[in-house]
Amino acid sequence: MIQLDGICKSFGENKVLSSLDLSAKKGEMFVLLGSSGCGKTTTLSVIAGLTKEDKGDIYIDGSRINDTPPHKRGIGFVFQKYALFPHLNVYENVEFGLKAGNKRGNQSKRGGNRTEVKRAMELVGLDGFEKRNPMKLSGGEQQRVALARALATEPECILMDEPLSNLDAVVRERLRHEIAQLQRDIGLTSIYVTHDQVEAMALGDRIAVLNNGRVEEAGTPEKIFYKPEKEFVARFTGMKNIFKGKITAIDEDNGVAQISTGNFDLTTVFVPSSVGTRVKACVRPEEIILAKSDRNTSARSARNEIAGRIIRIFPNGPLMRVLVDVKGDEMSVDITRLAARDLGLGEGDRVLLTFKATSVHVIL
Repeated sequence: MIQLDGICKSFGENKVLSSLDLSAKKGEMFVLLGSSGCGKTTTLSVIAGLTKEDKGDIYIDGSRINDTPPHKRGIGFVFQKYALFPHLNVYENVEFGLKAGNKRGNQSKRGGNRTEVKRAMELVGLDGFEKRNPMKLSGGEQQRVALARALATEPECILMDEPLSNLDAVVRERLRHEIAQLQRDIGLTSIYVTHDQVEAMALGDRIAVLNNGRVEEAGTPEKIFYKPEKEFVARFTGMKNIFKGKITAIDEDNGVAQISTGNFDLTTVFVPSSVGTRVKACVRPEEIILAKSDRNTSARSARNEIAGRIIRIFPNGPLMRVLVDVKGDEMSVDITRLAARDLGLGEGDRVLLTFKATSVHVIL
């Protein structure tokens, strides 16, 4: 387990970490998600002992390690730029941590341990690469070398600082799955830094969203992306449709509540609050079904139906983003390219948006 209590760090007048608290459970993949400059990399650097905190405590498995030198902390570190040595072959790069004695409280023999190096290289699929020059490998292969080097020391935990950010999309997706599988297989406590939301969802057992050197919110991917407690987290994770409103009715028997935004009404699942409470109602773009207003939609089971007019249609990754004017408010809807083509959508078209009560998330 890794635990940070009240960590503060400033560089001159620039406060990077501000009373940061977090804990990664033993054996889990804990993802730090945030935009550039929010303190993600500094957090890893403080845990590893590469940067000295100004205030606060760091624990690994219950032991305070603030004054423990980096090479005695039992931490493996995979850097964004890999930091491979061009004058050493692959085997020697993987062996380097062992030669440096980077085992928690234990100095390894000079020359390292061939069994440990071999095991680490097998784990990441580098059999037969021992004599290769790391500078002549592909980006994905270099990433594997860096990961093997971190694993060879048999660390208590491993820190990864956006290790896939320099790779092309195809290689990045493949290695993302490999890292997730490897972490599950060996059960190593891991903290993984990324700004990529897809990466965070794919890898994280839990995710912490960082903002201005603090943890805004932490939880499972389901909680962070679909049931956030804070508006900042909702917006950061792509909850584009966020409307201010107030609860106008609560039906406990049917487990639903009504929310008025001023321009339209929404039905959501039961909210533990009272009539008149001001809230924010959120709907993710992919939770909304879009249909032409002139098509037969009599068999719908969704509780929410809102008519609108298309403002704009544009690509959004593999999907199409449709912006719809709804009585003066704007709603974003994500649909497949095939659906957009079949519907024959165009700007100015009248459409009907439908979504379930369970798709309306309420932030109190």
